[in-house]
Amino acid sequence: MKEKLQSGKVLVGTMVTAFDSPEIIRLIAGAGLDWVFIDTESECPDPMRLEAMLGYAQLLGLPAVVRVPEINKTEVSRILDLGAEGLICPDVRSAAEAKELVRLAKYAPEGERGVALARPHTRYAVSTLAEKIQYMETANRTGLLICQIESPAGLERVEEIAAVPGIDGLLIGPNDLSQSMGIFGQTDHPDFLAAVRRIIEAADRYGKYVGMSCGSAPACRRWADMGVRFFQVGTDTALYTAGLQTIRKQRAESLPQ
Repeated sequence: MKEKLQSGKVLVGTMVTAFDSPEIIRLIAGAGLDWVFIDTESECPDPMRLEAMLGYAQLLGLPAVVRVPEINKTEVSRILDLGAEGLICPDVRSAAEAKELVRLAKYAPEGERGVALARPHTRYAVSTLAEKIQYMETANRTGLLICQIESPAGLERVEEIAAVPGIDGLLIGPNDLSQSMGIFGQTDHPDFLAAVRRIIEAADRYGKYVGMSCGSAPACRRWADMGVRFFQVGTDTALYTAGLQTIRKQRAESLPQ
């Protein structure tokens, strides 16, 4: 995913919140999306099913980024060792939190990630010392670390967060950010637009990427025009519900009642 961002592409993916199934990864990859966002903050996929989902993503070449519930050694190590290509950390409010994420997620000398290489993230395919060193260097270089800016506290320190080496991007959660600003859902509000501009300017200053959660692809356009480069569009449950509602509407319009 980092290579795709470095190429200048605008990336579109979606979020998996409830349907923790390997088959949904096949569907997302088959649809041609650029990445998948798997949420373990609000939902808790079974670890074996999460491992299978991440394994499918590896085999299909679909970048899979997982949101951890919080910054701690257990969660960060477990999810990376299961094969996540990157991590999203919710509601980061300080440079200290961002630095802790880097410390836990990167191997030495950039961090202090534990060395457990006979795991799904290596496909159990490294054995010699040279292979282990090469894998660790590659993981440090390609692994994606993203901080969500969801509060006035995070917004106030966004420049410090963006400046942390090892952090690759900032993700804007419109619902939580606007709620915490007292303007829930008002993404046209001048204060919200100013917040988005501040986040983008901070990211640009330090060579980082900005992402945004959106309800639909057309809604992404104005944020892309402002400089947002990766998008999470919809969720598994929302997209499935929308499909069912379309069937209901088509039934009402096309079939006898």
